[in-house]
Amino acid sequence: MPLVNDWQEIGTFTNALEKMESWIFSRIVESVWWQALTPYMQTPLEGSPVSKTIGKLLGPALGDQQQGSFSINLWINAFQDAFQRLCPVRAGGHECGCLPVIARLVMEQCVARLDVAMFNAILRESAHEIPTDPIFDPFVDSRVLPIPTGDLSFRSGAQLKNAVGNWCRWLTDMFGMDSNDNLNEDQRSSQDDFRKNRDGEAKSFLFLNSLSDLLMLPKDMLVDRSIREELCPSIGLSLVKRILCNFTPDEFCPDPIPRAVLEALNAETIVERRLSGDPTRSFPYTAALVVYTPLSSADVAEKVAEVGGKSPLSRNASVAQRKGYTSDEELEELNSPLSSIIEKLPLSPTIVTNGGVNGNHEHAGYGGINARYELLREVWSE
Repeated sequence: MPLVNDWQEIGTFTNALEKMESWIFSRIVESVWWQALTPYMQTPLEGSPVSKTIGKLLGPALGDQQQGSFSINLWINAFQDAFQRLCPVRAGGHECGCLPVIARLVMEQCVARLDVAMFNAILRESAHEIPTDPIFDPFVDSRVLPIPTGDLSFRSGAQLKNAVGNWCRWLTDMFGMDSNDNLNEDQRSSQDDFRKNRDGEAKSFLFLNSLSDLLMLPKDMLVDRSIREELCPSIGLSLVKRILCNFTPDEFCPDPIPRAVLEALNAETIVERRLSGDPTRSFPYTAALVVYTPLSSADVAEKVAEVGGKSPLSRNASVAQRKGYTSDEELEELNSPLSSIIEKLPLSPTIVTNGGVNGNHEHAGYGGINARYELLREVWSE
């Protein structure tokens, strides 16, 4: 506990604020995870919003390909629900005064958890296995997974890759995730390994991407350790062996796993255990704890006019329309901005001369205002 005199130091005050920010951030992550995402993993109660969503998307009995399409749409709905909780204004398609980077950081943490949870559920022996962990292995309803539980084949790998690609594109469009423009150097260095791809770029669904690559990769290439570390670094050697043992040939990859590949991987596992004890990673996997990185000045520059010495409002003249101010009164005020300043004027302004009214002479000042307003309106609308 800092002494009273320590609070005169800026560093003490800043550290206390960062601890408070970190606690608030972790509460937001937990709230979004449990209230917006977890309900989609469970068997929904009759009449609940999630039940209605699943019933609407589910339709007839699912095949493998239908399950993939259903899962893609279902989890996009789940992400939209999470977005609605984080910022209803932005979720509605408008811009808001809040910092968008906060929502992105929260979703990165939640997606990292979801990645591990789906990975664990897909690699169960069967769909009837009971979930083992309320956070990292919480799936009860296997229908919501992008591929059926235990279905490990080339086709399922391609289907999984397609689902992950759709989710990543949606998350990029809505939150700017997986975009280099939204990461500064400090954030890059603080990202956890499980959210990094082989190029060092932030990447969502690393476990599911690695699994799909492993299922579609020519299996004899897995004997090369460098290839495994490049294409599926998040999957340990013992789990690679388990996946290959349960691999099912299909029309796209009809050949079974060569025995020589399994023997080579088994021999490598034995050598590793002798050299470094037991290097195998326990299954099911666990995601990293919630990590909060204080925002940099670049993160808030878009919303704070003082940063950089230039207000971001000056970059877009139609900021009122862009921010979603769309009530009738506001649109009318946007079309006629002078009406809120100048009181109501006569429809045909006239000049009064010697107590008389001459309807043929318009006030020159009003004509100038109208002409100037029309020119300004053209610039404003650009």
